[in-house]
Amino acid sequence: MPTLANEQLPGFAAALIRLRGETLGRIAEATGIRTANLSVWLRGKEQVISAKRLVGLLHHLGVEGGRLRSDVLHQWQDRGALDDSKLVLGKLLADKQSVWLFQDEQPGLIKTRFLLAGDVLIRMEIEPGVDQALDLATVVRVDRVISTPTALAGVPIDSLASARNVLLALAEQTASDVGDEELLEGLMFRLTETLGSNVTSAQGWQQLEQALRFAFNAGAQPGDIAKLVDSHFRSGGNADMPPAQ
Repeated sequence: MPTLANEQLPGFAAALIRLRGETLGRIAEATGIRTANLSVWLRGKEQVISAKRLVGLLHHLGVEGGRLRSDVLHQWQDRGALDDSKLVLGKLLADKQSVWLFQDEQPGLIKTRFLLAGDVLIRMEIEPGVDQALDLATVVRVDRVISTPTALAGVPIDSLASARNVLLALAEQTASDVGDEELLEGLMFRLTETLGSNVTSAQGWQQLEQALRFAFNAGAQPGDIAKLVDSHFRSGGNADMPPAQ
């Protein structure tokens, strides 16, 4: 893992375990690491765990190749001053990723937030501790803060795609309501990210179709979208078209 030294891994993994609300028993079952060995290692004491099992542990905790996985919806809980979130996000978000923070205006002690960083999506429940951090924007670099009156606790979490689509629809509604041209441009950037991804699979083409429909609804001009599609396929992204239905 390029961003962390070996001696930092136990503390880093422990932070992820707390954020995910994991138990050592469940982790042991998923990774094959004995509970006693894992407990000793997490306390920073000498314990031999093979590199292969450590890679499996990190993958189970949502990390692959030194970054947060983009193929799962990360679901975290932070009870305190967001120290665990700051540690993990500071290490695992790529510098060039555009980070959007979704927040609602709902009352209550526990706040639901979403972070969309490139293709990575994180759902967070934040319950402030005594040393309360104001919010995620105070502990991680955020490019856009999107506030919505819609309760984010109700965003579906049955799949990564459904959660992402609902959030982008909320962003579209927010941009339309306030006439936010910058946000609309950001939504177009999300479209280019989708165009730059692998669309050779049926799921990829479905995501592309959703992104194109979304761009139209967000106010993008057809000519601009056509240029993006043409540029994508001319640059080497020329995947075979899916068969007609």
